Amino acid sequence: MTVHRTDRPKLKDPAFDMKNSRRTTPRLTPRERQVLSLVAHGYTSKQIGEKLGISPRTAETHRVNIGRRLGIRNVAQMVRYAIENRL
Repeated sequence: MTVHRTDRPKLKDPAFDMKNSRRTTPRLTPRERQVLSLVAHGYTSKQIGEKLGISPRTAETHRVNIGRRLGIRNVAQMVRYAIENRL
């Protein structure tokens, strides 16, 4: 006798999930939005620090916090998020 499971969850398209998760993500602080915009424009943490008058370590901390809040793991995903959200 063969048992078929029909209650198994279906695999979702990752792109679809990312778009939905963006709508429910927590808001970024104004400073995090500034940092994210500069990251998307190709600035390094050192350059961001110089431009905003903060230390490079603080800029890096903002980048890490942005990643945690948005579930982003790398710069490419940050750039994509910034573009999709017109930052």
